[in-house]
Amino acid sequence: MNLAMAVVGTAGAGKTLFCINFAEYMGAGSLSYSEVSGGNERRALLSPAGARNLMVGRGRRGNGVLRTFTVHLTGPLRRLSLIDTAALPERDPLPRFERSRLALTLQAVAGADLILLLIDVSCADPAHEEFNERAEGSLAAYCRQQGKLFLTGGSKADLLKRAPEKHRRRPLYAGANLLLISSVTGLGFARVRGLIRGGAALSAAGSSRQVIN
Repeated sequence: MNLAMAVVGTAGAGKTLFCINFAEYMGAGSLSYSEVSGGNERRALLSPAGARNLMVGRGRRGNGVLRTFTVHLTGPLRRLSLIDTAALPERDPLPRFERSRLALTLQAVAGADLILLLIDVSCADPAHEEFNERAEGSLAAYCRQQGKLFLTGGSKADLLKRAPEKHRRRPLYAGANLLLISSVTGLGFARVRGLIRGGAALSAAGSSRQVIN
């Protein structure tokens, strides 16, 4: 059985690092990935360390790039595709150059079995929070309608301990329990793995999947 998880979020939410480090956590010694940007597609093979060096960090990744990392597993779930989507645009009205990027993300969401929305919990900007609340509500409603598993993850949770109290995000977001995630420490990875395996079991049984919020 194959499953695809689309990792969605705004620019800087930590999508790329999560995909790379979670693939490594799942046992990937090398990363087979495809990359779509500007209508072009390329494929390559890298080590997790090489992928982090190439793709993570300031200036290392364009927000209009969509990458799919493939993890080969043993057991009922044979292959997991982690889709690092193009960043959700926060500007309104939407600039023309960002429309194609949003289209890539929406296509990935439509084709995925599981959706993970990453929210940067270290950011306390009110406009950013409002946008994420709207995105969460829309994605949750869509996943309920389509029978897809949906999860909201609080990314960069390792930064909360260092943030001043007034900048620490509340443990609830839009009325939903956040799964705190740190791609640096691996916090939350076991829970995500459990949800993926549970989704695979439900798919194998032919059951409808669950929205986690």
